Amino acid sequence: MKKDIIPQKFQSEYKTELGRLFYFRINLFCYIAIFAFLLEVILALIFFRNLLSAKDMPGIVGGIFFSCLLLATGKIAKSVYFQKSRALLFSFLLILIAILAATAHPDVIYFMGITLILLAFFSSVLLLPWSFIEALVIGVFMLTNFIWIYRVSETFVNGEIFGINIILLGVATFIGAIVKRSEGILRKKDFASRKEVQGKNAIMAKELELARKIHKSLIPQSIKSDLADIAVTHQPVFYMGGDYAKFHFVDKDNLLVVIADVTGHGVSSALLVNRVHTEIERLIRENAMPGLIMKSLDEFINKDFGKMGYYLTAFCGLLDFSKQKLIYSNYAHPPQILLQSRDNNIVLMKSHTFFMGIGMDTSEIYHNDISFAKGDRLILFTDGIIEARNLEGEQFEYKRLEDFAKNNISLDVVEFNDKLVKEINKFQSDKQKDDIFLLTIQTK
Repeated sequence: MKKDIIPQKFQSEYKTELGRLFYFRINLFCYIAIFAFLLEVILALIFFRNLLSAKDMPGIVGGIFFSCLLLATGKIAKSVYFQKSRALLFSFLLILIAILAATAHPDVIYFMGITLILLAFFSSVLLLPWSFIEALVIGVFMLTNFIWIYRVSETFVNGEIFGINIILLGVATFIGAIVKRSEGILRKKDFASRKEVQGKNAIMAKELELARKIHKSLIPQSIKSDLADIAVTHQPVFYMGGDYAKFHFVDKDNLLVVIADVTGHGVSSALLVNRVHTEIERLIRENAMPGLIMKSLDEFINKDFGKMGYYLTAFCGLLDFSKQKLIYSNYAHPPQILLQSRDNNIVLMKSHTFFMGIGMDTSEIYHNDISFAKGDRLILFTDGIIEARNLEGEQFEYKRLEDFAKNNISLDVVEFNDKLVKEINKFQSDKQKDDIFLLTIQTK
């Protein structure tokens, strides 16, 4: 057997695992043995009284006693050596009791041969994780005691039967040892493979955590400025997601905001978000008009990702605080909300066109503009908000979102976001199915 199947650094852990396996297996054997002995007594008393005699009682009582003793000592030490000692003692006792039971009934050994002894041997050897040498030791113990007890008791009809039984027990010992050798190699290979997979998983988890931190760095932080208070809340389903938002003060009077949602979840969507972030950064440097930014981003998505089946919904808005005007462009994104503080009225900024990346050949630039006043609140979000479902399959939808916005307009934007997300989590019983991104802007 190869000694280097398990790397040296895992040898101690393998022995610990082997010790636990012996511990649970031998306890199971003890419970089965106690049950079997008791069942034997009950059945014999009810149906086969002539088969149960006084000479059987020491074996039955001894089997039950030693099984209970081994159970009681199981937790003294969990080392593989101690647990192997328990298992070895149990195996010896089981085989010895089987030999003595067969000896006590010559008619049984005559008609059934060594069935009972073989059953005891294979039960103790094949169902415990012995090594090749350990299985041989148990087999030699069985052969030695069989020869001694049956020669002394002279139970056999003739020498031929005795010789055949010796050959059968020897073959059983050989088979048990070979099986244990193969099983030992497979067990070690399985352990080594699991440790290798665990190592790779640990590396992958570390890489995912690093990717999550990098992705998180793209998410803007909540801020307060002279023009507006901005609260950002991001709650992905997995490590990272396909939702994205950005705000940028173009100058002292203009604030540009973008929120987008990539199809899908997880790492692949997050990678596209990274590309989208880079492209939006470039587009903002070239032009701050929402319609032009969205059109150029659509061309970029269609060219680089459209054939891969990735699409994007996006909303881009430019708040001009000097003119109190909001210019926006919406590509298949859910209608975003402007909450007018004067009369607590909701204005929905609906979509102008289809998904980005589907390849619509058009030169049209989509945008609209609406007025806003100081104190108005802009609520930008992805579909994880309105499409959150409860256990009955009912969606959160706009009605609940609009009612919440109106009833909580007095809250600070950070408190507003926190309360809304808690409300959604409560609604869907914490069974989040989609990424949640919420960006709330309170104008001043």
